[in-house]
Amino acid sequence: MKRDQKVDAAELARLLREEGWDKALPEVGPRTLKAWQQWVFWGLRLYIVVMLMVVIWAFAHGARS
Repeated sequence: MKRDQKVDAAELARLLREEGWDKALPEVGPRTLKAWQQWVFWGLRLYIVVMLMVVIWAFAHGARS
């Protein structure tokens, strides 16, 4: 929409009602994960810890040079 165009408030309200934008969103809550999903997330945590250790080791060895 260009800035120089005038917007009719009634038309905009009708469009919002038709599209359902005036309704409240459904509530979102935590979901329980399956066992394999929990293992994947623990694996990712372990991977991050190992990568941080590699970065710290490389930085320490690079700082000595």
